[in-house]
Amino acid sequence: MISLVIRVVLAGLLILSPVLSVAADEPVYPAYVQAAQSLVEKASSRAADLQNFTDEVLIARNFIRNAEAEYKKNLSWTGTLDPKAEPTVRYFSAMAELQASVVLSRAGKISQQQERSRLEGQVAELKSRIKIFDDKNAEISRLRDEAGRSSSSIADLTKQLASAKDENGRLALRVASLEADLGARTLTGSAADQKIAGQMAEIQSLKQSVLTAGAELDKARAEITRLKRDVASLAAAKGAVESQSREQIEALNRHKEFVSEVGSLGGVLKPGSDTMTVIFVRSAMLKSPKNDMLTAEGEKTLGKISELLKKYSEYRAKLKVHGFGLPAKSEDASATDRMARLIREALLEKGKFDPAAVEALGAGSAEPIYPKSNPEGNKRVEVTFVKK
Repeated sequence: MISLVIRVVLAGLLILSPVLSVAADEPVYPAYVQAAQSLVEKASSRAADLQNFTDEVLIARNFIRNAEAEYKKNLSWTGTLDPKAEPTVRYFSAMAELQASVVLSRAGKISQQQERSRLEGQVAELKSRIKIFDDKNAEISRLRDEAGRSSSSIADLTKQLASAKDENGRLALRVASLEADLGARTLTGSAADQKIAGQMAEIQSLKQSVLTAGAELDKARAEITRLKRDVASLAAAKGAVESQSREQIEALNRHKEFVSEVGSLGGVLKPGSDTMTVIFVRSAMLKSPKNDMLTAEGEKTLGKISELLKKYSEYRAKLKVHGFGLPAKSEDASATDRMARLIREALLEKGKFDPAAVEALGAGSAEPIYPKSNPEGNKRVEVTFVKK
């Protein structure tokens, strides 16, 4: 009988040994502790990126460590937390989450300031591009004026060439006449020799004049050829500048039309150099945070966005849903992420797009843009159009 009891006890110890081994490891924390841990890690990562808020992150980490220590200290061997210790664990978790939220809020403000500086820089760059465009228009006008002057010079040289040809013809007739007269006469004596010598000198002079006129004619022809090359070069440069200007004008006009159509969506616009963001009140898109249904206005707005992405295929859309206020579970990152996926799926269904053309993200309540007195303003849907 005693042997049987010993066997039962040993079997019980063998069964309990895995449980005791698991209990010695890190426990599985409750959801509220895990949520605080996740938010503290997110705040730590954001602070490391900005190289700021070191003390605030340290405070948040101390709170979550206290919550973990209190939880472990009051955990029974069966894995159950002592009810008397739960308020203390919840307090430390809530303080850690609050401190992490403060860090993320301040980091978000810094990011908004950086974004504003970036947008101001892009505005300055756009103004610079417009200045370049105006300079090119002035260059086109100058090239047109030069082309007109070159055409006038070619006309004058053409007239001079025609005049030189006429003079050359008259001189050639005169030489032929003198040579014929000289051949017809047979003069004798010194007087005839002198006359012949004079006529020969006149013939040589006339020949020299013909050679000079021919040289001037060749020079005029060379000048006309050079001017024609210059005119062709100017015409080619003018064509290149006009073609580039047309492409820039078409791109600017298309961007202007895109901005106008985005503005007609009805939200608040936040423009960038290559992006355009529209902010909608969340209640205009979704009926409530829980039932996951689009409003009639939301269906209509998504239809407009779908047509816009089809017409301007060089853009893709990034959806971002924000939460604010209470209950926190209905406004956290998980809840807003679910809303963002719902809107994305509805948009993909309407436009039959490539899934890569639409992104979706839930931001939770970490990025408010209005004071706490305006919770509905912070509950918003942001649609950002980004060039591919």
